[in-house]
Amino acid sequence: MDDLGADGINLDIEGYREDTADSFVAFVEELTPLIHAGGGEVSIDIIPRTDDWVVTPDELSFWSTAPRRRELADLADYLVLMAYDEHNRFRPDGPVASPQWVEENLRYLLRFADPHEIVIGLNFYGRIWDPDELDKPRAVGLGSLVDLAAGGEATFDPETGLDRVELSDGRHLWLETPEGLRFDLIDEYGLAGWAAWRLGFDSAAIWEAVP
Repeated sequence: MDDLGADGINLDIEGYREDTADSFVAFVEELTPLIHAGGGEVSIDIIPRTDDWVVTPDELSFWSTAPRRRELADLADYLVLMAYDEHNRFRPDGPVASPQWVEENLRYLLRFADPHEIVIGLNFYGRIWDPDELDKPRAVGLGSLVDLAAGGEATFDPETGLDRVELSDGRHLWLETPEGLRFDLIDEYGLAGWAAWRLGFDSAAIWEAVP
């Protein structure tokens, strides 16, 4: 941390199973005091889930179900809710982070952690879907997504609250925009702040949307 001038460490460890979840908690319990002793803080990335949604269904559901949210909240300084990937190659097809879905995931995590312990992770990207290859969606930055949508035909999708846009080449997307990122949840719920996936997908329009 000293060499980098960093304020702490972020643990982005995903995909572990229930039978290793206790080991991860033990690792965090041992690591956190060492980071604190050096004047740093610890944040842990948390896979999204709700009562009726997991990021990878069926036999891969442990991605969402394994993390010990309450225990990790008690140990770390912050939990970073990865509030994206609502639809992915395992869950085609739809938006990366529809507005209501993001809030539902936040409300679920609030059962286990106080608002001031939660950082909301937002998507700087969307996905383009090819009907013939739904298991291979293409991720692009929101700025590029908006540009692509300008040449397509939009229809409002009431289920997601977003426009579904048909492109001229037969592909489609859900129109997620920089202005639609849920920065508003920070003040509404008293959250610690925000994070994003990822730099490289950012654009001037995204930074202009940051409150």
